[in-house]
Amino acid sequence: MVKAQIDVQFNWIFILIVGAIILSFFVGASLWYKGTQEQKITAQIVVNVESLLKTATESPKTAQTITIPDISLSFTCLQECNDYGCVSDFSGGGVTRSTETEVLFSHSTLSGTQLITWALEWNLPYKMANFLYITTDGIRYIIFYDDEHSTLAYAVNSLLAENSYLTKETIKVDDPSTISITNKNDAYVRIISFLDEGTIPLTQIEDALGTQQETWDIITVDGTENSGTITYADGDASYTGLPLLIGALFSPTNEFYLCNKQKALLQAKIITEVYATRTKGLYDSFIGTEKEYCTYYYDSSIQDAINNIPTALENNEDVSSYVNTLKQTNQYAVMKECPRLY
Repeated sequence: MVKAQIDVQFNWIFILIVGAIILSFFVGASLWYKGTQEQKITAQIVVNVESLLKTATESPKTAQTITIPDISLSFTCLQECNDYGCVSDFSGGGVTRSTETEVLFSHSTLSGTQLITWALEWNLPYKMANFLYITTDGIRYIIFYDDEHSTLAYAVNSLLAENSYLTKETIKVDDPSTISITNKNDAYVRIISFLDEGTIPLTQIEDALGTQQETWDIITVDGTENSGTITYADGDASYTGLPLLIGALFSPTNEFYLCNKQKALLQAKIITEVYATRTKGLYDSFIGTEKEYCTYYYDSSIQDAINNIPTALENNEDVSSYVNTLKQTNQYAVMKECPRLY
């Protein structure tokens, strides 16, 4: 009788052990399958986002919203560059896609179901590159300016107004001591100061937005529509043209901005080589012809102006004289029925 009871107890223990093993197997298998399926879904999302971003880049002067599943996207750009591009990517859910050659300005992390994309051409004077800007409606951009810096502030604000999806405020400052910001529980607040550096009292910002720098920051801009300087917490950088300045406004750090600027300069070099070769070819083709006067618009001085642009950009020098020379020459060439420079 006792032996029979022991056998029954042993059988139940054996059944429980075997059942636990079988249950853990199926639980593990289901978790593995769930994880695999989630990774596949995330991978497909990232691939789809990559395709949408490429489409947006090819549509300059176009702003749009893109609806995606609620995942967090991370963007990186490092100043580790070669003659082709820079170490740069975006990722979501552990799936990463390279953006080695794309000039893409964005906050380091974007969350939510609505991406805002916007593309602009960078022309000096011909198109050097397409820039893509990415943000969300959870990021608020606040522009402070005064009379002294109003010209550039107006130019930037007018260009930003073309993107109606942005969450943006523009505030004129007459007295810095009266500066105030309302906390609207944004995911992030980027404060853009067209004021003398240090004008904005940080205590008033901290009182409104808190002391955690993970939720807001300030950058200062000084210059003109053609060129100037942006000051981040991690350093200063220069810009040439409003599209590059807009890129700075969307960049989380100085390093991120400079990385994308370097990608833009690499593209500028390639485009310049094409135009320089074409201009030299046009010059040679008109020598000894009845329209030899056209060579005036493609001579060595014009070729030098083209070649000097990327070099000046690399050295953070003013390119306006070269750009204006090419614009005027292009107009005169058309008037004289000679081929356009660009």
